[in-house]
Amino acid sequence: MIFGGFHSMHGRLAPVDAHSVDSPPGTVDDVRPTVLLVGCGMSADFREWIVESISRHYRIWLMDHRPLTWARPYVIGHTEIDALDLDKALTAAAALQRSVSLAGVVCYDEMRIWSAARIAEELGLPTSPADAVLACRDKKTSRERMAAAGTPQARSLFVRSLDEARSAVEEVGYPAILKPRDLAASEGVARVDGPDELARWFSFTAEAAGIPGDGSTESGILVEEYLDGPEIAVDVVVYDGQVTPVVVSHKQLGYPPSFEEVGHFVAADDPLLHDAELLTVLESAHSALGFTHGVSHVELRLTKTGPRVIEVNARLGGDLIPYLGLLATGVDLARAAADLAVGRRPDLTPRRSLAAAIRFLYPDSDLVVESIEIAPHRLPRGIWRAVPVAEPGEKLLLPPRAFVIGRAALGIAFGTDAEDCARVLDDLPQAVTVRGQAIPSTP
Repeated sequence: MIFGGFHSMHGRLAPVDAHSVDSPPGTVDDVRPTVLLVGCGMSADFREWIVESISRHYRIWLMDHRPLTWARPYVIGHTEIDALDLDKALTAAAALQRSVSLAGVVCYDEMRIWSAARIAEELGLPTSPADAVLACRDKKTSRERMAAAGTPQARSLFVRSLDEARSAVEEVGYPAILKPRDLAASEGVARVDGPDELARWFSFTAEAAGIPGDGSTESGILVEEYLDGPEIAVDVVVYDGQVTPVVVSHKQLGYPPSFEEVGHFVAADDPLLHDAELLTVLESAHSALGFTHGVSHVELRLTKTGPRVIEVNARLGGDLIPYLGLLATGVDLARAAADLAVGRRPDLTPRRSLAAAIRFLYPDSDLVVESIEIAPHRLPRGIWRAVPVAEPGEKLLLPPRAFVIGRAALGIAFGTDAEDCARVLDDLPQAVTVRGQAIPSTP
């Protein structure tokens, strides 16, 4: 087991496998193709392993709106432009192509995946159509296309006002789900169990979506049927239209009526990887959206009537789910994403058959962090990694006040099965101490 970085605020995730590369980074005879990475994120906690993995096989040129920080060791150059300014990004990418010769475009940033697809299209590089990527980003369009194709999914109605939401809930029934059309990480998503809760949670969802409390703009929100059953996510490789499920993660949700993802579990021998009905649903969803090439992250519920789609994301899964897949199977989805970006068929051959899980730890209430300590001698046996994910001075706000940013630390375990991993992670809190100043609740 590896225990490192417990007293530092940000411990790196060590690479799981040492793959060979054409030439080590920095050598004169480096003949690795160059890929453009669009956006890397502020924090290395969840993304550094992806960039490091890609850098073992490809030279990376980064396009990001921030100065170089943690990604510096892995890139050969940096263009400080925000890809959300598409015209500037396209101009910069075209100029870069003339001097660097880009072989592909990679992006794991939800807000910038459409821009990345547009850049790839403009440069004539492998990608799913940008229109398909945009359809994944816009949940209203996703629902409409999948409904037209008959893809099993939640029934969904688009509304622009509270009155329209009341009418929509009469059709889909209670409990119902309110959801922004273009956010991520379950931000603004709420379960409504009865009519007396609707006004409150409608305002909550509309505010998260950045629209007026009555929803009176074209942005609107979605009122959806609640799907009962376990929630999973499937990280999928699509090569030339062929859909291959690679990692199935089983979600642990918390903080109802929100849907905060507080943990995930992955097993190499998960029978769902070979489930014909699930594969049919995945193929239908990707075909409906026009997603033909790349890595996707599909969220579903396993209902009594079979798998039904919650949403399709045109990127690698977050929350270190692909890293769990790497631990459990040896299949590197970060490298697969880069391979697809340059038009190569990725190697998806499993190299091990284990299980892996992640658990996020939260404070008991909202606070400003003073310190987060992880005591190595108190860590349960079987922990692969345990690190803080917040720094002194950061605000940790619990759902529904905020999403994801309430996490104080994480732990990763891997073993033979789900019970093995759960047993280890259930004992993790005894090793973690979070100190801070309480933040008063909003009246």
